[in-house]
Amino acid sequence: MSAIMPKKRESEHGLKPGKKAKRRVRVSQQRQLSIPKDFYLALGLTDEAVMEFTGTEIIIRPATFEEVDFSADILQDLIAQGLSGQELLQEFKKIKADIPAALQSLEQETMTQPIIQGSLDDYLDALEDDEEDE
Repeated sequence: MSAIMPKKRESEHGLKPGKKAKRRVRVSQQRQLSIPKDFYLALGLTDEAVMEFTGTEIIIRPATFEEVDFSADILQDLIAQGLSGQELLQEFKKIKADIPAALQSLEQETMTQPIIQGSLDDYLDALEDDEEDE
């Protein structure tokens, strides 16, 4: 009688949990590339992803919503301004309510910035030059 070895399980996407996988993909003339379907499904990607340049690699991760809470910073600033009691509470509520519009404005401003031309090093150097000019 021979022992039956259990088959190693693969995820529903065909990728083995905890194991690295590698694929060669084609980059179009417009610098676009396609993410293999099993990678896309395994990561749970949707309509956005985060790309990180490490200096030698590009890492693609699912974009996650990060809730940023500025409450402590706001309160610290308002207290430093000498506010307290109801005045502190009213000003805190006002500033807190303005945050979503400010973030949306910041996002729109960022999206109107020019696309990086040339190397990343040249772009970062230009940013440093701009900061020194201010």
